[in-house]
Amino acid sequence: MASTLLSPGVDIQERDLTLGSIETVEVNVGAIVGAFSKGPVLTPTRIATESQLIEIFGEPTDANAETWWTAASFLSYGGVLDVVRCGTSGQLTASDDFTTSPYTLSIASKDIYEASYLEASNNPFTFAARNVGADSNGLVVSVIDKGADYVLTLDGIPTATTVGTEITNVGATKTARIYDWDASGNKLSIITSDTWTTADDVENGTTDLNITGVVDWYDQQDVSVIVNGVTTTLGKWNVIAPRPGTSTYVSDRGGANDEMHVCVWDRTGSVSGTPKTLLEKFTYVSKANDAKSAEGSINYYPQVILEKSAYIYWGSHETEAYDVSANQLTDNASNIPGTGNAGSPSTTVFDLIVDKNGPLNQGLQSYSFSNPADGIGKGAETLGATSGEIVTALQEFADPETRLIDYLIAGPGDASSKVNTQAIADAVITIAASRKDCVGFVSPYRGDVVGVTSSSTQTQNVIDFYSGRASTSFAVFDNTWKYVYDRFADKYRYIPCCGDTAGLCAATTANGLPWFSPAGLNRGAIKGAIKLAYSPTKSERDSLYQKRINPITSLPGQGIVLFGDKTALASPSAFDRINVRRLFLVLEKTIGNAAKGVLFELNDEFTRNNFKNVVEPYLRGVQAERGVTDFKVICDSTNNTTDVVDSNEFKADFYIKPARSINFITLTFVATRTGVSFEEVIPRR
Repeated sequence: MASTLLSPGVDIQERDLTLGSIETVEVNVGAIVGAFSKGPVLTPTRIATESQLIEIFGEPTDANAETWWTAASFLSYGGVLDVVRCGTSGQLTASDDFTTSPYTLSIASKDIYEASYLEASNNPFTFAARNVGADSNGLVVSVIDKGADYVLTLDGIPTATTVGTEITNVGATKTARIYDWDASGNKLSIITSDTWTTADDVENGTTDLNITGVVDWYDQQDVSVIVNGVTTTLGKWNVIAPRPGTSTYVSDRGGANDEMHVCVWDRTGSVSGTPKTLLEKFTYVSKANDAKSAEGSINYYPQVILEKSAYIYWGSHETEAYDVSANQLTDNASNIPGTGNAGSPSTTVFDLIVDKNGPLNQGLQSYSFSNPADGIGKGAETLGATSGEIVTALQEFADPETRLIDYLIAGPGDASSKVNTQAIADAVITIAASRKDCVGFVSPYRGDVVGVTSSSTQTQNVIDFYSGRASTSFAVFDNTWKYVYDRFADKYRYIPCCGDTAGLCAATTANGLPWFSPAGLNRGAIKGAIKLAYSPTKSERDSLYQKRINPITSLPGQGIVLFGDKTALASPSAFDRINVRRLFLVLEKTIGNAAKGVLFELNDEFTRNNFKNVVEPYLRGVQAERGVTDFKVICDSTNNTTDVVDSNEFKADFYIKPARSINFITLTFVATRTGVSFEEVIPRR
């Protein structure tokens, strides 16, 4: 068989000499899609525990519990899981803006953000949540820069209170610029290079003002936010980090005041579980768009947030940024208030952060993702995905080179439609069969087994459900749903068993026996099941098994067990058993990786012998562990002919006798007369 490769690589080909032909590869990772309450959208995320499932994708709800618990069931067997959150029509992204199209923002993924918002100059938000959904409504983003130096308490009202106005002490030995004026306490915040004390007075025309108190401005700054008329204090800035100022990078170029701190808070506890939690902080980031850290990495604050934040995107800038190396503005200077260098701001002196709601309170901002007026958040989520949305999400696993998985789990399908559930099953089967390096796991339509009182009707329903599904060794069908306790909702639920059948395969592989059958009393016990929606009788199991459906059944005194190990291959073959299919996936993956070491070597007897010396001991090891009964490797001049060599190809043929699982046991008990010799009655075979 000629190679199909068009560029250098390893072409794995498989021949089934029992009947037909198939191919491919393997890793021990499951995959599932669903409409989770939070987490990244259309982005496979690898998790290993139920606690990670909760942390990243949220707790189960009535709308998504069947999918959530299917994922949790798989994890309970010890496998790891790639989870994809579906994109749904009801997904909205929380942000700080409530004036421009306030309830229509949807940033489903980083790719969408980079395509539509990264370079936009008119974004309808300053900051937006990374993850769509209502859980981000409680986020608050706080920023601060150098701000003022001192807060002076005066014994009167100065004639000048305008931001940026110059003031002096009596005698004009000290100068400052007004940063903020708080009339309620006669407090004047100033920017200055001088040291001010209560011994100084403020020049104020004919009537000078005494300074009755001097405190450090930065030490007084709380992280606070007003939502629905209520002020919530989240922390103190001087506890989070010392005052930002001027970075070495900007200072070396003659600039000043470029540093700022950015913090992300969970005001309500919807993300972390604990209100007022500091989720992440980015300290000493720069307003200079070319800024570098001391280590040489990019330190421009929007870029730092883009690359490192797990919770937010930045949108519109709240401050002008200056290209200090070019000594010029990156944008027009119309909105520079001049507080850093009043009147004629230098291109190397960065403006302070501006309050988007007014000229004062500069250098300090908090951006709530809940409307300050009514406390209503922008983020929202529709937790039920359509079959089309699920099928679209499944395509994230279509490419075997970018997504390495072993078990593709269909989940519960669409509770409202058998046809839609079959469409999801078909998508799973098609992807697995196309990849040829993983196995798809499918359970029947919920309405065919849950709440149906006649087991014969259940049997026929399940057979009908699978009757139109493709014949392939890269899929496994089961027959039922299990009844489990949902501790989050304090109720019992039915969930599909496809997570369990995949989990049993993962557990078998984790125990070092991927070529053993995952079924039966030794390795096929179903976890967490209180009962089954459908437990077939012996005759019903016979009917199911003939239709390539693996029965899960409740055996009195022995528990609930997977009692079959068929693949979805309709024709008789070695590959119609799960253990054989998975054996070949393991062999192909392992030997295929080993073959990469042969690429670009010389196709001669030395290379061929070296390759055989690598793979034959491995196969003997598999044989010793009962995976194969015998094998033969041919890699010599008989299959590497001169034509093959001249075509820059390398060929190796592997003849494998796979170990077969026991599906049928015959026990014959013979009663004999007392005086008879056993040799007389034992038949010769």
